[in-house]
Amino acid sequence: MVIHLDTGAVLEKMEELCTALLQQESYQPLKIMIDHFASDELAIQQYEHFMEKHHSLQRKENQGLALTETEVAEYQQEEAAIYANDVIRKFLYAQREFSQMHSLISQYFTKTVELDRLPEPNELQKGGCGCGGSCGGSCGGAQ
Repeated sequence: MVIHLDTGAVLEKMEELCTALLQQESYQPLKIMIDHFASDELAIQQYEHFMEKHHSLQRKENQGLALTETEVAEYQQEEAAIYANDVIRKFLYAQREFSQMHSLISQYFTKTVELDRLPEPNELQKGGCGCGGSCGGSCGGAQ
């Protein structure tokens, strides 16, 4: 026997949820921050270069290799430059805001299924990822 959930009812409520998101006063300014970043090739290149360096150093550390003072200093300099760039800084802020909303929705859904009822506010982790903790904090949630 195959059992399916009624996606029609869920999609209807999802439309209501997304409409509420779109109607928030803060939505447009946050969306504009992301759009400005997406249209700024230099900002994208700077951000991508920084992220490549970040991942490279992270891989090195994960292999048990020590980072040199030069590597750390260069990383810190590039990190400071990322936050000094207004377009990138605003993009990161907007991205974090949307990510937190996404995480809250995901966590609420996960907790509802887990608890077999609607979760109480104190049962939702502030800043949690909503993945049930299986990510080890890698998605930006609490560890």
